[in-house]
Amino acid sequence: MSYIACGPNWMPSKIRKLLFGWFFEASCLRHDEGYRRGGSEVTRALYDKRFLNAMLKDSYRTTGWVIALKLITAYIFYGAVRALGFLSFNYTNEN
Repeated sequence: MSYIACGPNWMPSKIRKLLFGWFFEASCLRHDEGYRRGGSEVTRALYDKRFLNAMLKDSYRTTGWVIALKLITAYIFYGAVRALGFLSFNYTNEN
């Protein structure tokens, strides 16, 4: 299976790429890999926090007004994965 962009797996990849893939793609791929590996709710929170930190780091690599746009988007993505990520996370019996 190919993972090409941020966004929920149930959404068609072309739409995910259009809506979410314009930046943070590498951060999304790492985050998705963590979700596939799975673990506990504590592990999920750690993956989500790492995701936020990676997006913030990516945001500050740009200049001008784009930084503000990326920072806002990073926090929206983070809020979305904290609120709805449980639907995609691979919960296991591991601690």
